[in-house]
Amino acid sequence: MKFLKRAWPWLAAVLSGVLLVLSFPPADIGGLAFVALIPLLMAVWIPQREKRRGRWHFALGYVAGLVFFTITFSWFSELAPLFRSRALIGLPLLFAAYLSLYPAVWAWLAGWIAGAQFRPLPAPDPLARFERPLLLQSSRNLGIAIFCAVSWVALEWMRGWMLSGFGWNKLGVALHRDLPLIQIAEFTGVGGLSFLVVMCNAILLITVLRVRAEIGRIRLRPHFDFAVTAGLVVFAFGFGTRVLIRAQQSPAQAVSLSVAAVQPNIEQRDKMDMERWPEIFDRMEFLSDLAATASPDLLLWPEASVPGGMLGDVDTVAWVHGRAALVPALMIGTDDLNRGAMGEDHNSAAFIQRGDKEPQFYDKQQLVPFGEYLPLRPLLGPIFGGMVQGDFKPGKGPGIFSLAKPALKLAPLVCFEDTRGDITRAQVKLGAHLLVNLTNDGWFGHTAELDQHTNDSIFRCIENRRPMVRCTNNGITASVDSFGRVERWMEPFTEGWKMQPVSVPTELRETFYTRHGEVFSVACGVLSLLVIAMTIASRRAARTHESKATMPA
Repeated sequence: MKFLKRAWPWLAAVLSGVLLVLSFPPADIGGLAFVALIPLLMAVWIPQREKRRGRWHFALGYVAGLVFFTITFSWFSELAPLFRSRALIGLPLLFAAYLSLYPAVWAWLAGWIAGAQFRPLPAPDPLARFERPLLLQSSRNLGIAIFCAVSWVALEWMRGWMLSGFGWNKLGVALHRDLPLIQIAEFTGVGGLSFLVVMCNAILLITVLRVRAEIGRIRLRPHFDFAVTAGLVVFAFGFGTRVLIRAQQSPAQAVSLSVAAVQPNIEQRDKMDMERWPEIFDRMEFLSDLAATASPDLLLWPEASVPGGMLGDVDTVAWVHGRAALVPALMIGTDDLNRGAMGEDHNSAAFIQRGDKEPQFYDKQQLVPFGEYLPLRPLLGPIFGGMVQGDFKPGKGPGIFSLAKPALKLAPLVCFEDTRGDITRAQVKLGAHLLVNLTNDGWFGHTAELDQHTNDSIFRCIENRRPMVRCTNNGITASVDSFGRVERWMEPFTEGWKMQPVSVPTELRETFYTRHGEVFSVACGVLSLLVIAMTIASRRAARTHESKATMPA
């Protein structure tokens, strides 16, 4: 019994980590996100010790994060057999060791903001704090829940850009199936959804604890804090429902673009073996020539689809132009080494229209750590230098391609760039009608990475109200409309091609998110800092008042 009393907070933190894992692929039970943080909050808010509470709360949050990030990003370990490096088996744990700092800071803040006044089950009288005026009680609870929500959003936003950024699996992404609810992303980005989810977690726990105490007193009261939270969720759902109904009743002006996508399903090990390159060229040629017979307006190849890069030698350049001559326009993903006067290495998208002598290039801006560059090379070079022998150079900024017929502007997004709201937004602001993601997720085998990647990309379409086509090496090749509805074109890990008509709106309407970006998340960060500053000042004033009151006259 004594063991359980000591161990339950740690078990609760582990449970929160597990529930967060289950909220995302492969389980993908998004509804669990609304309760996933409750065990952690219970461990933080129900007092176990008076000394060093801050360290205790930080450690609990770190444990929850460690469980979540290690398991949900376990697919990073798929790199180990590719590079014949046992050290890479621990790559998920290395990422988690850093990423877990964010939920750890959040748990510390959640416990700190509650302070001595917030004890859901204090001793000796669990009803003492409910003797205060009803409105004040609810408003204080609401304030604590809002602070928990805004601080979580601010930390998620920081995770998305700090140290080059890795913002995968933000809490709001777990709701990707709930189309009405996620439509608010055109104003708030994913941060608005994360806000709702965290606020629901906090208010649900507070409500349960209050009701438990009130039943013991046989004195049930209205809960304005719960009503406000429920009202926010209902409002978001109602707004999204109205948006979807209006879109169905009055569709935007659009043109139909015939897009053919090639999914070659080439094992990453084969891509890394130069002896298999002739085989890859033959497969790409066969599938592309078949797709060309369907007369698409645009033909797509996935990321890094040309062995050695399309500028690798004269024969490769001629081969690519030969494929481009069969279709009005071709967009491909290509790794090109020593390009330009500076001899830089880039992961790029190339665009060629029939009759073009030279391709246009867009260079990927968001590089993948441990794949396209090695972070902290002086420190990590001795361990991972053999895996990442050289670093790609990031692109210098956004860029779009202009399709002649029909007259549309295409925004290329290479690999993980479709998980970055800032990069996608910058492309759209250049006048893009259609987002085109070229990716190769073959590095990570038959894992949940494919679904996690696809789910995250859905929100770029809602945020900017632009459709997207995803052309991948091994899946998930699909189209996503402006409201987040996904249509899969081919099964993952199958070889083939598919042509589909894609409805592309011709009205270049900018959403609030397109114009202002992550202003909601930034505002959450500012509000968090203001609340922290005000709370510090208030508590200092209270201590000063108490010390004066205890001084002898």
